[in-house]
Amino acid sequence: MKPTRVTEVLGQMFDSRWPLFLWGPPGIGKSSIVQQVAASRELPVIDIRAALLDPTDLRGIPAVVDGRAIWAPPSFLPHDPDSGGVLFFDELSAAPPLVQASLYQLTLDRRVGEYTLPDGWKIVAAGNRAQDASISFRMPAALANRFVHVDFEVDVDDWRDWAVSAGVHPMVVAFISFRRELLFQEPGSALAFATPRSWEMVSDVLREFGDPDAAEDVLLGVIGEGPALEF
Repeated sequence: MKPTRVTEVLGQMFDSRWPLFLWGPPGIGKSSIVQQVAASRELPVIDIRAALLDPTDLRGIPAVVDGRAIWAPPSFLPHDPDSGGVLFFDELSAAPPLVQASLYQLTLDRRVGEYTLPDGWKIVAAGNRAQDASISFRMPAALANRFVHVDFEVDVDDWRDWAVSAGVHPMVVAFISFRRELLFQEPGSALAFATPRSWEMVSDVLREFGDPDAAEDVLLGVIGEGPALEF
């Protein structure tokens, strides 16, 4: 699904109670588009990196009150019953299976332990696919069935419209318009490869160094040898 369509779907899903999962390779703008759609609706975003959680973090820790164990939920979850926003679990596919399992109740029943997610909050998650050469654990079927799944794809025309509005260096926009297939390359054995995110980095490098020749060795480390030499 191209970014403009993802934007439409996200906006529509914000009006429903069902959580949404964005799938796609690294560096194509999954996190950014969630932030942009939320900002367009003036909704705050709580960005939770699921890979950094322990299985018990969402439930919190117990405290003894009047001889009973009461679970104190974590402060990073929203508590104001009148508030609204987006609870964004980024890199969820990189979280170990037990951490993913800890989201069962929250994603379906909007509660975990004694905590209840306020009605105004929407749940969105994002992650890389198994074929993306990133850390990725197979999502349990029970958790997958709780999400609406959207495949996020790179689209040159959408990216170019965004790049012009975002002030990306004109040389980068012109080059990608000519060599459209180099906007994104599947991750391989090399650490540096071309993605929309890395081309934005190229734009910043050009503004810092002044011209491509002066920044050639840096560009090799941003987008990889082939795209850098062509550029």
